[in-house]
Amino acid sequence: MKDKIQDTEIPKIIGKPDLTKPLAISYVSLRCINENDRVIAADHNELLMENSTKPIKENARWIIAYYDPLWVLINHATSMCLIFDTKNKHISKPLKVNDGHRHLLLQLSSKTSKDNQIAFELLDENNPERNASIIFFVFEGLQQTFPAIDPDSISNLTANPKVKSVANIVNNFFDYIVIGSSFCSLAFIQQTKKNNPKAKILVLEKGLKYLSKHHQHCPPCSSSPRDVESRPWTICSETTQNEFIKNLHGQIPFQGGRSTYWSGWCPTPSTKELTGWPEKLKTQLQETYFDLARRFLGVIMANEIQALDNENNSIYHTFQASLKQRLDSATNIESINEVMHAPLAMGNNQLIKFSTVETLESMENVTIIHDCTVEQILHNGQRATALQTNQGIISLHNDSKLILAMSTLPATTLVLNSFKMAEFPRLSNVGKRFTAHFVSSVIVRVPRPRPSLAVNASEVELAAVYITGMKGDAQYHLQLSGVNYTQHTNDIYIHEICKKYSANSIPKECIDTSKGYVVVSCSTLGELDYKNPKNQFNLINTTNGELKLHLNEQDKELWDCMDNKTFEVMNKLSSDPNNNDLEYWHETDKTWKKDIPLSDEIRKPWIVHDASTMWIGDDEDIEASVGLDYRLHGINNVYITGGALWPTGGSWNPVLTIVAMAIHLANTIYNESKRIVC
Repeated sequence: MKDKIQDTEIPKIIGKPDLTKPLAISYVSLRCINENDRVIAADHNELLMENSTKPIKENARWIIAYYDPLWVLINHATSMCLIFDTKNKHISKPLKVNDGHRHLLLQLSSKTSKDNQIAFELLDENNPERNASIIFFVFEGLQQTFPAIDPDSISNLTANPKVKSVANIVNNFFDYIVIGSSFCSLAFIQQTKKNNPKAKILVLEKGLKYLSKHHQHCPPCSSSPRDVESRPWTICSETTQNEFIKNLHGQIPFQGGRSTYWSGWCPTPSTKELTGWPEKLKTQLQETYFDLARRFLGVIMANEIQALDNENNSIYHTFQASLKQRLDSATNIESINEVMHAPLAMGNNQLIKFSTVETLESMENVTIIHDCTVEQILHNGQRATALQTNQGIISLHNDSKLILAMSTLPATTLVLNSFKMAEFPRLSNVGKRFTAHFVSSVIVRVPRPRPSLAVNASEVELAAVYITGMKGDAQYHLQLSGVNYTQHTNDIYIHEICKKYSANSIPKECIDTSKGYVVVSCSTLGELDYKNPKNQFNLINTTNGELKLHLNEQDKELWDCMDNKTFEVMNKLSSDPNNNDLEYWHETDKTWKKDIPLSDEIRKPWIVHDASTMWIGDDEDIEASVGLDYRLHGINNVYITGGALWPTGGSWNPVLTIVAMAIHLANTIYNESKRIVC
């Protein structure tokens, strides 16, 4: 490392440190996280701006060392060195960035750095009056974000070990290799460890570590979901040109995946809602595994959430009860089936939404390798024998089992790229069925107080209600999240309460403290018809697949129905016979109006909760790609988890169900192993 740091690179104003005695050193992948733009700290004697969803390149890897009073950041791939002075808040030299449009200047921010992060500003040299764009360096793949430039924090810094790679485990034996680190991964691993505490498990994570818990409880600088999502698939041109729906929500390319960015809704589907599912599986889920999943996720009803505000008042209390009571009469609306307190994964000891990162990292005999993309499963015609990854080959021993705990489309891409249909005819329907949920979003407000709505509530309270419905055989549901607040309440405080504890997102711009209001955000989700043969996912090359989407008449009729029912439910909030006290948020011009927003304004041009590409079936379902043992047909040691398994998608939020099935998978494998031994 000393060879990489030249005397001329140390700024004269701060002197030369003793480079032989670093206080701390870490091998990391360094990224810039911007609230508005996605960038990576890469370089070629400059700082390059890159979309953070691209694969991590070698020149994005840095060594970071601390020599009092300097942080020294070294990129061995390019021999670039960045030096920061902890005392003078000074960067060693200005770094110009050419983003193709203008030159930008990187400098330490004059504002206070966030905890555990270094704050910088990007300035446009050609436009001096332009507001500085704040960015934040963080490092990923380790236990924490980059320690702040603050000498007082240095004493708490401990050296971190080098991140493990495939080269570190080439000769190791693992009972299970799990691809992915989100809900299904942890659920499977935790249940497997209960069954066999000595089991050795390898987790392959495509991304790096960014957040240690759910983003709603991370510093404000943590990026929004849309800023970090990646989409390793293509939408066919016929869909993008002719359909209202243009895309699918992306995956979260970091450790923990979607568990660090999700809403927390965890409804339990009824037997009727599991239409088309194998009867034996439905019985097992209903009798045993939904309950285990609720315990695993910490699912409680909204009226049981014990979160408190700064004055020790319950955040989900009076308003929760009154909103639920006010909406109970919605069952009188045609096609509405049930109104309930929202089931949310907020029953843990921190009262925050469940995520997998911290628990997975703390487990014994579990090895996590980051920045490891599995490109192909190698096999001998009967079982998987090795994995081709971007870091090299990983061998599977004879008794090793491979668990695909990935999101639906990446898992489907991997299967299609690994197993040719001519050799495995039972897999010929992989990707030939596809379902998901289309979404409408409405935000309404009504002045506070109103009879039976938020009477005697605290200064700020939240509520969440879940409503199910069905048009014919097609399912939909409403998930309502509300905030009520008194006049002149601090809007920042209201937003912080919403950010930490609300189920649906309630935009800060919708909070108007000139009066006391009840603001309710409603997302309505409808079931994409699984029987539509025009909805398919097909491989176009070894790393990418193409999704075709087409709304048929059932989809269009359901969408119209659920939008109408949403407004009928919203009318239940009004105390005026003509609903004149209701106002709707119009996203197009960012204003409140009494007019109901048009369909194009509330309907989202993307779908969520993709599923059914490798559905599970019993012996009678000869078209299913996966059996009731969760194994791919024809492959002895490859198992599937997640939404890809669903025979039908319903409309319910998927997490509880995919977790229940992952726990069931762990027990299925364990029980099979005991049977073989006996």
